[in-house]
Amino acid sequence: MSSALIVIDLIEEIVGKHGKSNASYPQVQQRDIVARTNQTVAYARNKQIPVIWVKVGFADDYHDIPCYSPLFNLAKQNGALRLSEAGCHWVAGLDVQPADEVIIKKGVSAFAGNNLYDWLTGRGYQHLLLAGVSSAMTIQSTTRQAHDLGFRVTVLEDLCAAPTLELHQQSMSVLASLAEISNSENWQA
Repeated sequence: MSSALIVIDLIEEIVGKHGKSNASYPQVQQRDIVARTNQTVAYARNKQIPVIWVKVGFADDYHDIPCYSPLFNLAKQNGALRLSEAGCHWVAGLDVQPADEVIIKKGVSAFAGNNLYDWLTGRGYQHLLLAGVSSAMTIQSTTRQAHDLGFRVTVLEDLCAAPTLELHQQSMSVLASLAEISNSENWQA
């Protein structure tokens, strides 16, 4: 079964020290998410498993936000998540390579407002390995949608974070009926 590694929302605005939407920043630091992700990405590349980086971002005038979303309307009020600004750059130290696929999403799920599903199915990928932030929002939403779209899903829980460790652990517990909950060391073994 062909696999793809999808890493979601490791951008300055969400996991950077000075991001406008960075509630998960302390856990990203404590759990060493960037370094662990880089190690896992290097392993995936070595095994010729595609690495897909997904980030949320919008036009400067926010014409492309989900108009009834409290979450994204708050981002608009705060001037956050504009693709043209530094907040939507990958967090410092993240090893994104030109050969990697980069997808922009327009919602919480990695599949929102883009061609990710077509990209994956068009290349025959059936198994998705998920990493990123936040466990309680993006990882849950993406896992649920990937499950419903017919993918086998593995969440690499040591590469995910939420605003608190408790919220992260609750998210993993909730997702256990939809996906395999593993970690990067077990996956690489």
